[in-house]
Amino acid sequence: MKRIFIIGVVLSLLSSPSFAQECDIHLMAIEAGQDKRMPEAAAEYLFNRLCTAVSSDGISASSQYAQFFIAAKALPLYQQVVPGAPARTALTLSLNLYIGDYWGEKVFDRLSFELRGAGESLERAYLNAFRSLNKNNAKIADFLQKGKTRIIDYYDAEFNNIIKEARRAAGLRNYERALFLLTSVPVCSRGYETVSDELVKTYREYINYSCDRLLMEARNAWAVSPDRRGAAEVARILNQLEPEASCYDEALALYKEVKAKMKDDWNFEMRQKYNDAVDIRKQVIEAARAVGVAYGEGQQPQTTNVMWLR
Repeated sequence: MKRIFIIGVVLSLLSSPSFAQECDIHLMAIEAGQDKRMPEAAAEYLFNRLCTAVSSDGISASSQYAQFFIAAKALPLYQQVVPGAPARTALTLSLNLYIGDYWGEKVFDRLSFELRGAGESLERAYLNAFRSLNKNNAKIADFLQKGKTRIIDYYDAEFNNIIKEARRAAGLRNYERALFLLTSVPVCSRGYETVSDELVKTYREYINYSCDRLLMEARNAWAVSPDRRGAAEVARILNQLEPEASCYDEALALYKEVKAKMKDDWNFEMRQKYNDAVDIRKQVIEAARAVGVAYGEGQQPQTTNVMWLR
């Protein structure tokens, strides 16, 4: 299980109303199997332009792992060397954009349009063609809005099943996956309130489970090496405990034991319980999302070259 440094929160206050937040849909930008003649630098530039072009108006795109994806595939239609000093390469490309469900291997929508570029090399011609891919394109904006609607419809219909899947994961002590699933549900979906209540419950289970495990590690470290080295290891471990976890008082007792022996040679201080109730629910969801994001990064597939896109 990954050790994540996250903020301490007052979980007893988490029944407060949902905080205001914009409805953001994250899309995983993926490699769509470009033409082999495309220079590597051009393919990388296309990926970056794609992320920039679609990241607006409640939609973001990056390589971060997610269920729903955005992909671009460029196919050369016409290539010509224009004579001169120096000679230039002119390209006409068909750019296909896809948005869909990566897990279900399902395309929601597809958009095709032509791009043109010219340059002193084939690579420069590609780069200049992709430079016109931007968020000001009305066709792209409409394409993204339709995709966002489809994704929200999915969460409206599936949120109960998402909760069930998260509970199964939590039952197997895979809390990171459970939080990943729950925090993927957007605020504007019909089941968000129900899902967020489940998220709070799961997050509490997660920090309690992590606390018990980390406290055992800290005790073992101190028992094996009750000296400066052991104290440093205890500090490293205790720094990962959430102040609101169920074993915090036991961890505090160990801290006092180590502090008493090390005296002024140990400058570590236990994190204190969080007392500010303002925006508490928002902070919990942000903390839970940090865990889910870390899980997603660990699940990133070796390749996202989706050969089933046509």
